[in-house]
Amino acid sequence: EPANWDAWDIDLFYENQLHCETAARSHRSLRGPLLQTLELELDIGESAVHQRITLSRHSKRLDFATRVEWRERHKMLRVGFHVAVHSELARFDTQFGVIERTTHRNTLWDRARFEVCGHRFANLSEPGYGVALLNDCKYGYKVHDRELNLNLLRSTTSPDPDADVGTHSFVYSLLPHRGPLVESDVWQEAAQLNGPLEVFADTEAGGFALPVSLLGQGVVLVTLKKAEKEDCLVLRAYETRGCPGSATLRLHREGLSVFETDLMEREERAVEISGRGAEISFTPFEIKTFKLKGPLG
Repeated sequence: EPANWDAWDIDLFYENQLHCETAARSHRSLRGPLLQTLELELDIGESAVHQRITLSRHSKRLDFATRVEWRERHKMLRVGFHVAVHSELARFDTQFGVIERTTHRNTLWDRARFEVCGHRFANLSEPGYGVALLNDCKYGYKVHDRELNLNLLRSTTSPDPDADVGTHSFVYSLLPHRGPLVESDVWQEAAQLNGPLEVFADTEAGGFALPVSLLGQGVVLVTLKKAEKEDCLVLRAYETRGCPGSATLRLHREGLSVFETDLMEREERAVEISGRGAEISFTPFEIKTFKLKGPLG
């Protein structure tokens, strides 16, 4: 129990109150040419955890699909991985960039930042090798020394006396990679985990094709939506790695024009189109917004 603000605070002394009585059972193991699966059942206090651990032939990502029947109060459920990576800095994904925190507690400032907010992944990397801990909906990380640790459930009692009590389903993944983070496929794997492939029935003979695509190393298209005040599309992209980057904006229909805007979608300049594409440069972590006007179909 934290000293104050039960639902918002976590105090460092919780590490001295580790309480774990766990019984784990292997339920089923499946082996196939494309996928291998191990199912586990764990009893934690009055709660039950079912996990399906899968490894695909075409990815190094080890997925832990987890279903929890949680009946605890004032207990945290966490998962940790000790990895063979030595680094003074850990990196955490945010909406449009990456933040860094130390992995040691040498100063009072470092000690106070034992818990870190992150979105899709936390990463520890050496120059030639690294490991990322990915997730699809959990955002409290702790990285100390060589351990990647993720907060899964907290079950506080104020202001909601039944917080986290019930059924939960989520996925976290362990992903080793070659090279430093900026040269890895961590962003692609994290995006695939959070936005898995969906298949829609083709209701028209010709199908549907997006009017535009963006191709670039380290640059991703994160938003494609209708403009707030006009009958046109808005595209938003950003540079993910913290490096200067470039991308090619491809137009897949004739008669389209592109305008760069600010974040409020106010036009600033027209983008020069050569053929059916435009080259766009990005500074580290830069966010760019464009309007796409013309026959969108």
